[in-house]
Amino acid sequence: MTAAAIDELHHPGDASAIPVVVVQQHRVLREAVQLRLENEPDFVVVACVGTVQEAVEVIADHPGTVVVLDEPTAGESCHSVMGLLRTTSPTARAVMLLTTTEVSIVSAAVNAGVAGVLCSDTPSTSLVHAVRTVAGGACVLDEVALRQLAGTWQPVVQPMLSGREKEVLTLLAAGSSNAEIANQLYVSTETIKTHVAHVLRKLDVPNRTSAVEKATRLGLLV
Repeated sequence: MTAAAIDELHHPGDASAIPVVVVQQHRVLREAVQLRLENEPDFVVVACVGTVQEAVEVIADHPGTVVVLDEPTAGESCHSVMGLLRTTSPTARAVMLLTTTEVSIVSAAVNAGVAGVLCSDTPSTSLVHAVRTVAGGACVLDEVALRQLAGTWQPVVQPMLSGREKEVLTLLAAGSSNAEIANQLYVSTETIKTHVAHVLRKLDVPNRTSAVEKATRLGLLV
């Protein structure tokens, strides 16, 4: 692997960090994605390259890598790209950024085993969420792409909250503070802070008020 082929290579010291490889043929876009992902404390961008062939030189040394890549170029296919990645590293997962949401393209990506399918103009927060979700073993399909596959069907995906998280959410809705919730559930305030953080992350909201509002819309509060 030459210095020209790899824009930047890091050697993560934190074994729990999610290794990410960015594959984007356009340098400006490549660097933009790289900079955004590097802002996340639990991500380590181990390489930023222009082709899948360059990426495979890196992912073999980083099990569980999430490869963020653009759609296949002329002469490539989703199946050939995923086949190359899996042959090199069976644990690698992919998030593909598509410039089009034509049914044939989206279907090809899904059928090839791409774990995350997003539009290329998706908000950066959605990309970050997709990388984490895919790294955790789940799949992500952009809402626009999903509608292309499923017509007008718009599923409501219920966040997977634990029993304790639901209890905390209910008490948040009642206006209880962390200390009050801790007293009612006989746990420490720090434990409640952790549960609240998990609830906010799973609901993908910035604060308690938004969490209660979204939980109400989703029918999580009765």
